[in-house]
Amino acid sequence: MKHTNTPWEESQNQYRLLLEAVNDLIKNTTLLAGTYESTNMDFAHLIYENGLYELMQRAEQLKTYERGFELMHYSMQGHVKQLRRLREGLQLFLIKDPVNIPKN
Repeated sequence: MKHTNTPWEESQNQYRLLLEAVNDLIKNTTLLAGTYESTNMDFAHLIYENGLYELMQRAEQLKTYERGFELMHYSMQGHVKQLRRLREGLQLFLIKDPVNIPKN
């Protein structure tokens, strides 16, 4: 006899899969943001320690680079915060979903 899941069991499985995927997305996006920041700090260290920032200034690229870094850095941090709010919303909806409310 084939076992079929109840609507509650199926709902729990779907939410579990979704929340696991969101957790992976948060973890990997956080790692990506950290790698981006670290790589850019290494680059900045290189250009400032070796006087290469003067070349970037003469080429009028230093401010462009710095603004681009700041924009991307804050964007990535903001995206991680949005993903965390998404997870919280999904966790709340899991509780509120009519399928998951006992019929006592």
